[in-house]
Amino acid sequence: MFNLQHARANGDRYLLLLGADPLLRERAIVSGLRTYPGPVFGMVENPVLNANRVFDHVLAANHYNAAEALEAVRDLERATGLRPDAVVPILELNLHVAVAIAGHYGLPSLATESLALVRDKHTMKQAFESAGIPCARHRLFATLDELTEVAAELTYPLVLKPRDFAGSVGIIMVNEPSELAAAFAHCRASLLEIAPTYDFSDGRYQVEEFIASTHEVSVEVINYEGQRAVLAVTDKAKGAPPYFTETGQLVPSTESGNIRLRELAIKACEVLLIDRGIAHVEVLLNGSDDLYLVEVAARPGGDGIMDLIDRVYGFNPYDLHIAAYRRTINTLPDIPSTPQGVGAIGFLKAPAGVISEIRDVPVDPGAELARYVTSKVGDRSRSATSYLGRNGVIEVFESDADAAAVASRVAELATTRSDALFVVGEQDAR
Repeated sequence: MFNLQHARANGDRYLLLLGADPLLRERAIVSGLRTYPGPVFGMVENPVLNANRVFDHVLAANHYNAAEALEAVRDLERATGLRPDAVVPILELNLHVAVAIAGHYGLPSLATESLALVRDKHTMKQAFESAGIPCARHRLFATLDELTEVAAELTYPLVLKPRDFAGSVGIIMVNEPSELAAAFAHCRASLLEIAPTYDFSDGRYQVEEFIASTHEVSVEVINYEGQRAVLAVTDKAKGAPPYFTETGQLVPSTESGNIRLRELAIKACEVLLIDRGIAHVEVLLNGSDDLYLVEVAARPGGDGIMDLIDRVYGFNPYDLHIAAYRRTINTLPDIPSTPQGVGAIGFLKAPAGVISEIRDVPVDPGAELARYVTSKVGDRSRSATSYLGRNGVIEVFESDADAAAVASRVAELATTRSDALFVVGEQDAR
């Protein structure tokens, strides 16, 4: 993108960040530029369209395809002599790509044994079960006939989900056998819609027993060559069944001081052999005592959770994540435990249909810290079945407030802003 001759501040080495471009993950780029003593590169399939002007250079390759991404890195080396110094995955679907590139260059990465556990919800749950970690009973299926057969071995309600993705894509609750066919159609169609982008295969699904819970949290754990520590706990706001779409995030969680929760999150990372970088651990709770592992991602939490931690605790978690891949940590630092306030994110949601107008709604600086509208006129707004149905985000931070009150305010604000912003015609149920 820019003159590569200017990108030799660290000799012939550069830091490669994979998946730092999307909204609410850009603070990873800020961290790289601030902490790395040389150029910071990114990778997207077409760096010309909507070019990222923050990276020192952007390699042109599909960063979800390991072979193509590695070849782009090798092409750059052949043309310029530049080699990656560290390869840091920010998105879950970049994990295998980072492992492939790092393996070729002999760089630190997530262990291949861990990759096999964290990228497949089935092998992950098997590992939890073997370690005695409470989680939902599950079965695998590829077709509706197989689903009907294995569902009879479980207790309703059930939850269907693809084995290979995140963001609530394809997840749906089933209350009785008569709902299986429609639920399977939704789960499969959701996977096949995104399959070409991420090179997913049809037929990789699982069904698990629904676990009733009072609330859900996520725990960010920093892992570094045998050392582990909890960075923060986040309260998750969820939509109603059958889709359980995440509608917001809040830091600090009401469970931030829950020792059993913290111990469970660290144990989950140990069981999955995660030994490098931040891991995102999702847990269901009944009260504060009954804990059930949902899943673990061997990358930082999305949805702006890292940004919330930064605002609330005063440090950028990506600094530690990148340092773990650079092997520049000797001992994990003391993690701040006293919050400076309450931070929350809520997602904007237009009704389903074609967006015909996006109004100019004034910002209330007393309520909104940030607002991003991600849709445009002419876009078809989807039903709130997954992260794909979001139309934007608002962020709130209050230095002296009750967490429950902030959660209520950000949820109400997201609704009122959505109602004021979006005009939708040709409404439908898609």
